[in-house]
Amino acid sequence: MKPDKNDVTIDLPKLFNLSANLLVAGFQRQSEEQVEKLYDDLKEGQRVAAGQLKSEHTDAAIPIYLQLDHSEYRGTLSYFHLSSAIDILLQKFSSEVENDPQLLKLHALSNPQSGELVFNIPAGIRIESVLNVLMVAVLPCDDCLVVRLIFVDPDQFDASSDRSKQAP
Repeated sequence: MKPDKNDVTIDLPKLFNLSANLLVAGFQRQSEEQVEKLYDDLKEGQRVAAGQLKSEHTDAAIPIYLQLDHSEYRGTLSYFHLSSAIDILLQKFSSEVENDPQLLKLHALSNPQSGELVFNIPAGIRIESVLNVLMVAVLPCDDCLVVRLIFVDPDQFDASSDRSKQAP
């Protein structure tokens, strides 16, 4: 985000909570019809408006969007597969909070060029022996914040993959 007088700084635990709350609101607290529409929009590559983040100290408000990157997904992504992966991810988020209520041990990977933060909480889902791994990232943009659902290369997590069986 461009630095200006309306810059908003958010710490990692707040970004984590924001991401989790957004996923719960978007995928668990809406009608099935609304969730299917959200899935369709995300699968088409759209950034879906998900609300605003307001500063506690100023009138600054930043739009929040949800986006899906399924370029590394193996197989045919379906509504059921994405919903199941999100459920697993939210279970892992819940376990993270149970084990560390203050989220002091929360880890994220960062991209220095884009400023994107990826929470180091992979959620694997195996369907018909094919592993897919979903993670959540937060990407700050000039005029918004994007919570990204990212299917990452599952070979780095799958002990049975061909790549992991190769000699170093």
